[in-house]
Amino acid sequence: ESRTAGTSGPGTMKLWRSLHQAWQQRMTAWLDRRIPPASQYRLSRHNLFIFPSHTGWVYLCLTVAIFLLGSNYENNLVLALAYLLFSLFVISMHYCHYNLSGLTVAALSAPTGYAGQSLRFLVQLQTERPRYDLQLSAMDGLGEHLPTLENRAQLGVTFIATRRGWLQPGRLRIASQWPLGLLECWTQLDLQQTGLAYPRPLLCELQLQAGNTPQAEANAPASVSQTAGMDEMQGVRPYRSGESLSQIAWKQVAQGRGLVSKEFMTPIPQLCWLELHKTPGQDLEERLSKLCYQLQILEQQRAYYGLLLGSQSIAPGEGTLHQTHCLTALALYENH
Repeated sequence: ESRTAGTSGPGTMKLWRSLHQAWQQRMTAWLDRRIPPASQYRLSRHNLFIFPSHTGWVYLCLTVAIFLLGSNYENNLVLALAYLLFSLFVISMHYCHYNLSGLTVAALSAPTGYAGQSLRFLVQLQTERPRYDLQLSAMDGLGEHLPTLENRAQLGVTFIATRRGWLQPGRLRIASQWPLGLLECWTQLDLQQTGLAYPRPLLCELQLQAGNTPQAEANAPASVSQTAGMDEMQGVRPYRSGESLSQIAWKQVAQGRGLVSKEFMTPIPQLCWLELHKTPGQDLEERLSKLCYQLQILEQQRAYYGLLLGSQSIAPGEGTLHQTHCLTALALYENH
């Protein structure tokens, strides 16, 4: 008997999960037919739904109980109260739907960030009359609330990027329980938004390869920049808590200059390459993370660099657009 009781629990949970997944798939397919994906919507009776809220169901049950009580005792005053409560429910239904009807919802630019950080997907709400109690949410996302909308405003849903690559928020849910909280008018919209998460930067030493492309060298800047490293000592700086004792400049400390640390700099050649297969790491994700950190350092130093990812090669360049191009390549790289 105990063996049967022990195996029935996991089996029931597995059956429940499969039924829930099947229901979600059917709902998604139905919504795709009813509300096709688009970058902008105007809410109307074709894409709005309205149901009683949790408070509304309690309210209805209470109204029915009052009606049955008045009918049983043939008390006209109690019946009038039941009719009044039901009338308020019907009127609230009209105003709740009217609060969202005609609202324009448009997608804004897709966000970018790093793995482990939050990405906020923004939508723009536009109206010609006041709206109230607007709630934007999504599955596995942190939604936002807007008490009043007069003309135009932005709302967002925040997701945590657990890994690099594309991040799709799915359908966003816009809802309102105005005016009495008895009903909820809502819709689920696929605004075709897609965010991009770059690899998580991982602190490491620069692994640079000097450039040897004549055309690239002709376009490269003539100066040699420097960045923090362990090659040449450039001076001292205030000691930072947690640094190794070997970093402390004891000679300067003995001279009474206070607790200071040695600062080393690594010269950066006028043209350099970052190569995936020459970057140390235990796995692909660690090497991509180290390349991401090195890209940040080179961009801060305004260096002229290129990127080699297997068979993919990004010509040397500099600037924000070049860095974005390289980070995108790291985010979407697949090891074949």
